[in-house]
Amino acid sequence: MIEITETVVQSSKKTVVAAPSDITQIGIVAKYDVLKYLRNRRLLGMIAIAALVVLLITALPPLLGNSYADDADAFINTYASSVNILVIIGATLFAADAIVSEFQNHTGYLLFPKPVKKWVLLAGKFLASMGAMFLVLFIYYGVALILGLAITGGFSVLGVESLLLAMLYAVAALSVGYLISSIMKGTTGAQILTFALFLFIFSIVTRLLTMGNVEPWFIVSYASGVIGYTTQVPYPTGGTATGEGPFATSSYIPDIGVSVAVMVAYALVSLVLAHYFFKRREMAA
Repeated sequence: MIEITETVVQSSKKTVVAAPSDITQIGIVAKYDVLKYLRNRRLLGMIAIAALVVLLITALPPLLGNSYADDADAFINTYASSVNILVIIGATLFAADAIVSEFQNHTGYLLFPKPVKKWVLLAGKFLASMGAMFLVLFIYYGVALILGLAITGGFSVLGVESLLLAMLYAVAALSVGYLISSIMKGTTGAQILTFALFLFIFSIVTRLLTMGNVEPWFIVSYASGVIGYTTQVPYPTGGTATGEGPFATSSYIPDIGVSVAVMVAYALVSLVLAHYFFKRREMAA
């Protein structure tokens, strides 16, 4: 009689957990950057600034003895013409220190060794910045459009178009902010340069070019003028020149199609360059 004995060998198997996909990692990075905006109260601060701007624009006319515009598009024009400063502040708060802070605060020592590609980090951070800026713009325009509906009895479709242009300008401004952040060595310098670039430097260059009868169509801050102009009916066209010699001044009206192309170009080129410099940058001791 043959006796058959079965031997069971148990082998220990290690569970291999696959790394999250790049898309999942982008979402994780964006989530924690949004939480960072909430913790440091930058997002709440931006919403408060937007609310203050709406309050001032709405309250000042009756306080000064002026009446509101009867047309919904004319009513929204005042709000649309003032949105540029919100975008500049948003680019300063949400973009200017997004990358450089990882190097200055040495948090990159914890973040960069992880199996996360730098373009994933850049994409996640940019999505968080874009989402925060869009939320502020939605609140700002949403309140303005509701006020226009309540006061004038009409809804401004051009106000919605102005919102879309403001969102595009915000993407361009944030992209430039990320480019500056990828180059600068300190957060304070990056924030100051971003704010000064849009508020002063671009304005000075635009002024000098118009004084020389040259339309500064390639300056992104000049292109952002379509945000306010698009709410005017009809859309203003052409330019005017006054004076002669060194004191001559000119004013131009940005074309919508050209301005959209310029803002898209600023966004794409700035993001590509930001990724290039971010990828080549190393942590310093």
